[in-house]
Amino acid sequence: MITANPSAPPPSYDDIHGYSQDPSVTIKQPTSYAVPQVHSAEVSVTTRGGMAKRIGDRLIIDFEKVSCCPWETVGLNPDLKNYIPEEIRVKGISPNVWEGWCEDLMKIQKKSPSVSGCLCLFCFPGFIVQAMLCATFCPTSADHPLKSLPCFYGDWYVGLDKWQRKVNAVLNPKDMHAKLKTYKPFQKAPRSVGYSDRVAGKDENYEMSMLEIALTAAESQKLMEESWDVGVNDGCTSGVGRIL
Repeated sequence: MITANPSAPPPSYDDIHGYSQDPSVTIKQPTSYAVPQVHSAEVSVTTRGGMAKRIGDRLIIDFEKVSCCPWETVGLNPDLKNYIPEEIRVKGISPNVWEGWCEDLMKIQKKSPSVSGCLCLFCFPGFIVQAMLCATFCPTSADHPLKSLPCFYGDWYVGLDKWQRKVNAVLNPKDMHAKLKTYKPFQKAPRSVGYSDRVAGKDENYEMSMLEIALTAAESQKLMEESWDVGVNDGCTSGVGRIL
Protein backbone atom coordinates (compact mmCIF):
# COMPACT_ATOMS: atom_id res chain seq x y z
CA MET A 1 0.00 0.00 0.00
CA ILE A 2 1.38 3.40 -0.99
CA THR A 3 0.80 6.22 1.40
CA ALA A 4 0.97 9.75 -0.06
CA ASN A 5 2.72 12.46 1.85
CA PRO A 6 0.32 15.44 1.81
CA SER A 7 3.13 17.86 2.64
CA ALA A 8 5.29 16.80 -0.29
CA PRO A 9 5.05 18.86 -3.53
CA PRO A 10 3.70 17.12 -6.63
CA PRO A 11 6.29 15.68 -9.01
CA SER A 12 7.51 18.03 -11.68
CA TYR A 13 7.42 17.44 -15.40
CA ASP A 14 11.19 16.94 -15.31
CA ASP A 15 10.95 14.33 -12.57
CA ILE A 16 8.40 12.34 -14.52
CA HIS A 17 10.21 12.39 -17.84
CA GLY A 18 13.73 12.17 -16.46
CA TYR A 19 15.30 15.26 -17.90
CA SER A 20 15.92 18.87 -16.86
CA GLN A 21 14.61 21.85 -18.73
CA ASP A 22 17.18 24.07 -20.30
CA PRO A 23 17.21 27.27 -18.15
CA SER A 24 17.94 29.32 -21.26
CA VAL A 25 14.59 28.38 -22.76
CA THR A 26 11.59 30.43 -21.72
CA ILE A 27 8.13 29.02 -22.15
CA LYS A 28 5.58 31.74 -22.75
CA GLN A 29 2.25 31.10 -21.14
CA PRO A 30 -0.88 31.70 -23.23
CA THR A 31 -2.59 35.00 -22.61
CA SER A 32 -6.08 35.06 -21.21
CA TYR A 33 -8.95 36.34 -23.33
CA ALA A 34 -11.47 38.59 -21.69
CA VAL A 35 -15.12 37.98 -22.45
CA PRO A 36 -16.48 41.07 -24.27
CA GLN A 37 -19.06 42.98 -22.29
CA VAL A 38 -22.35 43.74 -24.03
CA HIS A 39 -23.86 47.03 -22.97
CA SER A 40 -27.61 47.44 -22.96
CA ALA A 41 -27.35 50.47 -25.23
CA GLU A 42 -25.77 48.29 -27.93
CA VAL A 43 -28.31 45.48 -27.84
CA SER A 44 -30.81 45.63 -30.70
CA VAL A 45 -33.99 43.61 -30.99
CA THR A 46 -36.48 43.74 -33.84
CA THR A 47 -40.02 44.15 -32.52
CA ARG A 48 -43.04 42.03 -33.40
CA GLY A 49 -44.01 42.54 -37.03
CA GLY A 50 -40.48 43.59 -37.98
CA MET A 51 -41.39 47.28 -38.28
CA ALA A 52 -39.24 48.72 -35.48
CA LYS A 53 -35.98 47.94 -33.76
CA ARG A 54 -35.24 48.40 -30.09
CA ILE A 55 -31.71 49.65 -29.44
CA GLY A 56 -31.10 49.95 -25.72
CA ASP A 57 -34.01 51.90 -24.25
CA ARG A 58 -35.08 53.43 -27.53
CA LEU A 59 -37.31 52.28 -30.38
CA ILE A 60 -35.98 53.17 -33.85
CA ILE A 61 -38.58 53.38 -36.61
CA ASP A 62 -37.78 54.12 -40.26
CA PHE A 63 -39.22 57.40 -41.53
CA GLU A 64 -38.54 58.51 -45.11
CA LYS A 65 -39.34 62.20 -45.04
CA VAL A 66 -39.29 63.13 -48.74
CA SER A 67 -40.38 61.31 -51.87
CA CYS A 68 -38.82 61.28 -55.31
CA CYS A 69 -41.90 62.60 -57.12
CA PRO A 70 -44.72 64.91 -55.92
CA TRP A 71 -47.47 62.29 -56.36
CA GLU A 72 -45.73 59.82 -54.03
CA THR A 73 -46.36 59.71 -50.28
CA VAL A 74 -43.62 58.38 -48.05
CA GLY A 75 -43.00 58.34 -44.31
CA LEU A 76 -43.76 55.30 -42.17
CA ASN A 77 -44.09 51.75 -43.43
CA PRO A 78 -47.81 51.45 -44.32
CA ASP A 79 -48.11 48.28 -42.22
CA LEU A 80 -46.66 49.83 -39.08
CA LYS A 81 -50.09 50.92 -37.85
CA ASN A 82 -51.10 47.25 -37.56
CA TYR A 83 -48.19 46.31 -35.29
CA ILE A 84 -47.96 48.31 -32.09
CA PRO A 85 -44.58 47.70 -30.39
CA GLU A 86 -45.00 45.61 -27.25
CA GLU A 87 -42.85 48.07 -25.27
CA ILE A 88 -45.48 50.74 -25.88
CA ARG A 89 -48.53 48.53 -25.47
CA VAL A 90 -47.51 47.32 -22.00
CA LYS A 91 -47.40 50.94 -20.84
CA GLY A 92 -51.05 51.49 -21.64
CA ILE A 93 -51.10 52.62 -25.28
CA SER A 94 -53.88 50.79 -27.09
CA PRO A 95 -53.61 49.48 -30.67
CA ASN A 96 -56.34 51.93 -31.72
CA VAL A 97 -54.39 54.90 -30.39
CA TRP A 98 -51.22 53.68 -32.10
CA GLU A 99 -53.08 53.22 -35.39
CA GLY A 100 -54.50 56.73 -35.12
CA TRP A 101 -51.05 58.22 -34.56
CA CYS A 102 -49.64 56.45 -37.61
CA GLU A 103 -52.54 57.51 -39.82
CA ASP A 104 -52.33 61.13 -38.65
CA LEU A 105 -48.61 61.26 -39.42
CA MET A 106 -49.12 59.84 -42.89
CA LYS A 107 -51.80 62.47 -43.60
CA ILE A 108 -49.28 65.16 -42.71
CA GLN A 109 -46.78 63.51 -45.05
CA LYS A 110 -48.98 64.40 -48.01
CA LYS A 111 -47.63 67.95 -47.55
CA SER A 112 -44.00 66.85 -47.59
CA PRO A 113 -41.64 68.03 -50.34
CA SER A 114 -40.29 65.83 -53.11
CA VAL A 115 -36.81 65.71 -54.58
CA SER A 116 -38.05 66.65 -58.05
CA GLY A 117 -40.17 69.45 -56.61
CA CYS A 118 -37.23 70.91 -54.71
CA LEU A 119 -35.04 70.77 -57.81
CA CYS A 120 -37.66 72.64 -59.83
CA LEU A 121 -38.15 75.23 -57.09
CA PHE A 122 -34.47 75.88 -56.45
CA CYS A 123 -32.84 75.21 -59.83
CA PHE A 124 -35.24 75.80 -62.71
CA PRO A 125 -34.88 77.83 -64.83
CA GLY A 126 -32.07 79.82 -63.19
CA PHE A 127 -29.92 76.90 -62.02
CA ILE A 128 -27.03 77.94 -59.74
CA VAL A 129 -28.04 81.59 -59.49
CA GLN A 130 -31.62 80.68 -58.64
CA ALA A 131 -30.48 78.10 -56.09
CA MET A 132 -28.28 80.66 -54.33
CA LEU A 133 -31.04 83.28 -54.26
CA CYS A 134 -33.65 80.82 -52.94
CA ALA A 135 -31.35 79.50 -50.22
CA THR A 136 -30.41 83.01 -49.14
CA PHE A 137 -33.72 84.87 -49.32
CA CYS A 138 -36.65 82.41 -49.46
CA PRO A 139 -38.10 81.20 -46.12
CA THR A 140 -39.40 78.00 -47.69
CA SER A 141 -39.53 76.11 -44.37
CA ALA A 142 -40.75 78.85 -42.02
CA ASP A 143 -44.12 79.30 -40.36
CA HIS A 144 -45.61 82.36 -42.08
CA PRO A 145 -48.96 83.36 -43.66
CA LEU A 146 -47.93 81.98 -47.07
CA LYS A 147 -46.63 78.64 -45.76
CA SER A 148 -49.43 76.66 -47.42
CA LEU A 149 -48.50 77.68 -50.95
CA PRO A 150 -47.02 74.89 -53.11
CA CYS A 151 -43.62 76.58 -53.14
CA PHE A 152 -43.34 76.48 -49.32
CA TYR A 153 -43.06 73.64 -46.82
CA GLY A 154 -43.82 75.51 -43.62
CA ASP A 155 -47.25 73.89 -43.27
CA TRP A 156 -45.58 70.46 -43.34
CA TYR A 157 -43.14 71.34 -40.56
CA VAL A 158 -45.92 72.91 -38.48
CA GLY A 159 -47.94 69.72 -38.91
CA LEU A 160 -45.03 67.53 -37.80
CA ASP A 161 -44.48 69.71 -34.74
CA LYS A 162 -48.15 69.52 -33.75
CA TRP A 163 -48.13 65.75 -34.22
CA GLN A 164 -45.14 65.32 -31.93
CA ARG A 165 -46.70 67.52 -29.27
CA LYS A 166 -49.97 65.55 -29.45
CA VAL A 167 -48.20 62.18 -29.16
CA ASN A 168 -45.90 63.30 -26.35
CA ALA A 169 -48.83 64.66 -24.35
CA VAL A 170 -49.80 60.98 -24.01
CA LEU A 171 -46.33 59.43 -23.84
CA ASN A 172 -44.64 61.78 -21.37
CA PRO A 173 -46.83 60.88 -18.36
CA LYS A 174 -45.88 57.26 -19.06
CA ASP A 175 -42.12 58.05 -19.02
CA MET A 176 -41.78 57.89 -22.79
CA HIS A 177 -40.97 60.47 -25.45
CA ALA A 178 -41.05 60.55 -29.27
CA LYS A 179 -38.97 62.67 -31.63
CA LEU A 180 -38.34 62.81 -35.37
CA LYS A 181 -34.60 63.14 -36.09
CA THR A 182 -32.48 63.56 -39.21
CA TYR A 183 -28.91 62.30 -39.67
CA LYS A 184 -26.34 63.50 -42.18
CA PRO A 185 -24.29 61.73 -43.35
CA PHE A 186 -26.43 58.63 -43.00
CA GLN A 187 -23.55 56.72 -41.37
CA LYS A 188 -24.42 58.55 -38.14
CA ALA A 189 -27.93 57.10 -38.06
CA PRO A 190 -28.87 54.10 -35.91
CA ARG A 191 -29.15 50.80 -37.77
CA SER A 192 -32.89 50.56 -38.23
CA VAL A 193 -34.83 47.67 -39.76
CA GLY A 194 -34.74 49.25 -43.22
CA TYR A 195 -31.31 50.87 -42.96
CA SER A 196 -29.55 48.78 -45.62
CA ASP A 197 -32.29 49.22 -48.21
CA ARG A 198 -32.60 52.93 -47.59
CA VAL A 199 -28.90 53.76 -47.94
CA ALA A 200 -28.33 51.65 -51.07
CA GLY A 201 -27.08 53.95 -53.80
CA LYS A 202 -27.16 57.05 -51.57
CA ASP A 203 -24.26 59.50 -51.22
CA GLU A 204 -23.13 61.79 -48.42
CA ASN A 205 -25.88 64.30 -49.20
CA TYR A 206 -28.66 61.91 -48.22
CA GLU A 207 -30.48 63.04 -45.07
CA MET A 208 -31.74 59.97 -43.20
CA SER A 209 -34.69 60.48 -40.86
CA MET A 210 -36.01 58.28 -38.05
CA LEU A 211 -38.86 58.28 -35.56
CA GLU A 212 -37.30 57.55 -32.19
CA ILE A 213 -39.27 56.67 -29.06
CA ALA A 214 -37.56 56.61 -25.66
CA LEU A 215 -38.96 53.95 -23.34
CA THR A 216 -37.73 55.04 -19.89
CA ALA A 217 -37.73 58.27 -17.92
CA ALA A 218 -33.94 58.62 -18.16
CA GLU A 219 -33.86 57.93 -21.89
CA SER A 220 -36.81 60.27 -22.44
CA GLN A 221 -34.97 63.11 -20.74
CA LYS A 222 -31.95 62.41 -22.89
CA LEU A 223 -34.02 62.40 -26.08
CA MET A 224 -35.76 65.64 -25.10
CA GLU A 225 -32.37 67.35 -24.82
CA GLU A 226 -31.18 66.07 -28.20
CA SER A 227 -31.67 68.10 -31.36
CA TRP A 228 -33.55 66.80 -34.38
CA ASP A 229 -30.48 67.87 -36.36
CA VAL A 230 -27.59 65.40 -36.32
CA GLY A 231 -25.12 66.81 -38.84
CA VAL A 232 -27.53 68.62 -41.18
CA ASN A 233 -26.49 72.13 -40.09
CA ASP A 234 -28.78 73.95 -42.50
CA GLY A 235 -27.88 77.60 -41.92
CA CYS A 236 -29.66 79.00 -44.97
CA THR A 237 -32.77 81.16 -44.86
CA SER A 238 -34.57 78.34 -46.65
CA GLY A 239 -33.83 76.14 -43.64
CA VAL A 240 -35.33 78.43 -40.99
CA GLY A 241 -38.23 76.60 -39.35
CA ARG A 242 -37.01 73.08 -40.05
CA ILE A 243 -37.67 70.48 -37.38
CA LEU A 244 -36.64 67.46 -39.44
